[in-house]
Amino acid sequence: MSPNPSTTAPDQSRFGFTDESPTVTVISTETADGVTITDLTFAASTVELTEAYLVAQDGGEPGPGIIWFHWYERGNPTSSRTQFLDEARLLAASGVTSVLVQATFPWEEDPESIAHDVPVVEAEVRMLRVALTLLATRPEVNPEHLAVVGHDFGGMYQSIFFGADHHLDALVLMAPTARWADWFYRYWGISDPEADYLAAMAPLDPVTWLPEADGRPILLQFASNDQYVPPDVADEIAQAAGPTAEARTYNAGHHLDDEARVDRDAWLAETLGFPAPE
Repeated sequence: MSPNPSTTAPDQSRFGFTDESPTVTVISTETADGVTITDLTFAASTVELTEAYLVAQDGGEPGPGIIWFHWYERGNPTSSRTQFLDEARLLAASGVTSVLVQATFPWEEDPESIAHDVPVVEAEVRMLRVALTLLATRPEVNPEHLAVVGHDFGGMYQSIFFGADHHLDALVLMAPTARWADWFYRYWGISDPEADYLAAMAPLDPVTWLPEADGRPILLQFASNDQYVPPDVADEIAQAAGPTAEARTYNAGHHLDDEARVDRDAWLAETLGFPAPE
């Protein structure tokens, strides 16, 4: 699909970010080996009810916070907020507090048109801002050390959020694509003409928002055997992320692998200033 970059500067105001504290409902808690996993929901006036996990070390000084956004693969049980649960538990032992969000689009709603898809993408980005408020106001979290991690569609949402919200200090993107239409128009039945859809979604594309990183650290993780993200698209994303972004490619498929996880955790430890997990 040919590139169709946005011709206008990214507009943060379109998301309607607020610092409103979310309403949080705790479903259950589980503690093991000094780490507590809280199953909860949160909502706000601009955000519908969202399921999430909060993973935190018991006691200790305030440490970094990370928001994790999962990938999409129909029928795969890891295509949910559980994807990074083991990783968040591992990092909690090093003092990291994590929020793992459950996405809805396109997990629960299919892409279909400009009129539908533009507002729901914006809504997911607003959800991330509320998740950040939930995370950054926790007593276990130092709000000066915040990062976001996302895989696949989760990475695409995080790229927008990172560009739009300079409260964030670091970004890890795992196998995203450059623009929403790359996947939405190819794999779903979009009712609008392709050129119109590309133009409407362009202001929300990752390659539109990544230049807004403004020198903040970014780790890009790609796979050499990725049927969804060819090398030219990976190069386009790296170019949009700028010269301070670090791109690494792994001998893996779109799901990536344990080597990527180890690299990711070591990079986060160095960037956010916490002990690397053993």
